[in-house]
Amino acid sequence: MFPRSNDIAGESLGQTEEEQRYYALSRRVYAIFAHLYDAVTVPLQRLRPEVASAIELPPGARVLDVATGTGGQAFAFAEKAQEVVGVDLSDAMLRVARRKNRWPNLTFQKADAASLPFEDASFDASCVSFALHEMPKSIRERVVREMARVTKPGGPIIVVDYALPRNPITRSVVYHAVKLYERDHYASFVRSDLVALLKSAGIDFMEHRPALWGLAKITIGRRNRAVFSSHEEG
Repeated sequence: MFPRSNDIAGESLGQTEEEQRYYALSRRVYAIFAHLYDAVTVPLQRLRPEVASAIELPPGARVLDVATGTGGQAFAFAEKAQEVVGVDLSDAMLRVARRKNRWPNLTFQKADAASLPFEDASFDASCVSFALHEMPKSIRERVVREMARVTKPGGPIIVVDYALPRNPITRSVVYHAVKLYERDHYASFVRSDLVALLKSAGIDFMEHRPALWGLAKITIGRRNRAVFSSHEEG
């Protein structure tokens, strides 16, 4: 059972040492890095509108952007949805996002993506971009499961993250280059089965779309009707 809480993760009971280290490091890194984030992620910004256009939203759609950071992806969704909520566990990143926000239909909230403070099936779509690769496997699984829980049955769920190019030489170069500046969990993420992860969370895989010259991919799934709610799971 995954409780609904907006407590910063790592301060709750039942966390493993690996999970506590991850959350503690995240707080420290993003407290320092927040004001530089937009400058060093310029290549990612061109991808934001493509991600927002990758799915069709119903009229009056409510969209959740998980691990929103400084809000780049949330801003792109705000152009298309009636309401967008961006959540992140970094106060520093959220301060930057709120300072940049010019959208009346977009709000930012401090929350742990592994224990979202929202009711079951309360969003028409959800998205997480360039965040899962930073997480330990156990947290990654909970985040995706929580996204499935809060998304309406049949609603699209998008995962945007690093990918490895098909060419073996380029693949090796990219893998080792990115590994230099990403954290330990990057290696396990890019070699993991994302489709299996989605399936385990109750998300039916729809398609992969290559992005950024094969260095990233947009994975689209749909929340199926077999997802347990936080009250039903036992």
